[in-house]
Amino acid sequence: MIPLFRVFTSVGYVGRIPGAPGTYGSLVTLPLAYLWSTSVTDNPLITLGLIIIIAGLGIVASNIVAESMGIEDPGEIVIDELVGQWIAVLAIPNHWGFWLAAFILFRIFDIWKPWIIDKVQNYPGGWGIMLDDVLAGILAFLLIQGAALFL
Repeated sequence: MIPLFRVFTSVGYVGRIPGAPGTYGSLVTLPLAYLWSTSVTDNPLITLGLIIIIAGLGIVASNIVAESMGIEDPGEIVIDELVGQWIAVLAIPNHWGFWLAAFILFRIFDIWKPWIIDKVQNYPGGWGIMLDDVLAGILAFLLIQGAALFL
């Protein structure tokens, strides 16, 4: 059962690529989110529902994987980046500039961890693994949506 959770939490082993697993997890999200929004549905409520389901499963699976590895927040877990990055690109205008800005903003907030983002990463288990990226995604989303209103 643990190997299945590791496949899920590492997003098909993307998180096991050496170097910058968080960035790779964010990058792999962009084509997935784009294909979802252009081929499956562009309804942000349905997409948000899917993101919530993946986040919930991510909390549980990340907790199991982290405990089995004996590591508080294993670097290979990038399901949190997938969720956070997908939040950042939720319902944004279909222009490469917005997608690039969402990617950059999410990565900045995920790495920098301003304000409460830094605090929630200390929550135990899967909650701490997932929630900092969710908040980084929400912050990036708000800035992108604000910019879209002005442009």
